[in-house]
Amino acid sequence: MKKLLVISVFIFLCSMFLLTSCRPPELEGVVVNMQQGLYDKAFALAKEAVEKYPDNPEAWYLLGRLYGRQENFEKMNECYEKSLALGSKYKADIERDRFNYFAENYNNAINNYYKRARDEQNPETQKKLYKAASEKFLKAFLADPVRTEPLMPMAISFLEIGDTATAEKYMKKALEMKPQNDTLLVAVGDFYYRINRKNNAKSLYEKAIEVNPKNIQAHLSLGQIYTEEKNWDKAVEQLNIAAEMQPNNSVITFNIAILYYNQQNYEKAIPYIKKTIELDPQNKDMHELLSISYIQLAQQELEKFNKTEDSKYKENAMKIYDKAIVFLEDAIQKFPDSALMWNNLGVCYAQKGLKEKAQEAFKKQKELEEQ
Repeated sequence: MKKLLVISVFIFLCSMFLLTSCRPPELEGVVVNMQQGLYDKAFALAKEAVEKYPDNPEAWYLLGRLYGRQENFEKMNECYEKSLALGSKYKADIERDRFNYFAENYNNAINNYYKRARDEQNPETQKKLYKAASEKFLKAFLADPVRTEPLMPMAISFLEIGDTATAEKYMKKALEMKPQNDTLLVAVGDFYYRINRKNNAKSLYEKAIEVNPKNIQAHLSLGQIYTEEKNWDKAVEQLNIAAEMQPNNSVITFNIAILYYNQQNYEKAIPYIKKTIELDPQNKDMHELLSISYIQLAQQELEKFNKTEDSKYKENAMKIYDKAIVFLEDAIQKFPDSALMWNNLGVCYAQKGLKEKAQEAFKKQKELEEQ
């Protein structure tokens, strides 16, 4: 019985020896020094270990962890990739490390710098905040380079501090990683629009629409570029597509109204101005714009009458003045301090031969302007 007990103890000790001897002494030293917080010694031993045992996945994993502590995330990931190439034993640990470093730096960038920079009014302070944000975003991306979240805010941060080349580098990187993401395509398009490379912006907006024809921001942005190019037909086409998708968006109807108004196409502008007022009843500017549009449209009809002496044009003008009076009499109740609308009401009264009413309206206009 004693003999069997001695044999069992011997086998147990041998097995323990084999288990502990699986880890080379250099790696054991790395682990011990890390446990004791002696990271410089651990780092030196880890570098020796990967040279001596290049096929040991733990050696590469431990060296990667130590590079991570130094925030040398590029080297960290090089080591992690070598460890993973040799086996998947440390895969979960590697994924945890990458996520932790990513989350720490990304959240730091967003909450402590980026959000504050966007609200900061002092240019110097704002620039410092964007610089700090860009550094933290970059660390987040290097820690876990398969994640795209840091790329756009990082590029914007670089742009805000005047480093356009680096901003573009990471914009392009984002597109390489997600070439079919229509939201990203619009965001990068906005970047190029901002640095006045509008052909690049236009191509990206068009690509976004190919990927997702319902991307309303792409249609609006493309419409803006066509407007600047004075390509009115295409501009209106894009804005109308957007209006169909969001018929109750007063910003879109406003932009269409302005587009027609600037072309002096008052007949087409008026329905969109009315729609904007319907959606935003307290918009004083749009009330004033509608009053101007009525008068301008009536004037166009009177000019046609003067050229042709065709009475139908004068009749059209009078009908327009009638509509304008109905609108303006209601509008001045809402906005009694609008000198412009009192003036326009006076013009309409005068054209209709209502002299006393015209004089009263002009008098009210003058009083407001003298206040």
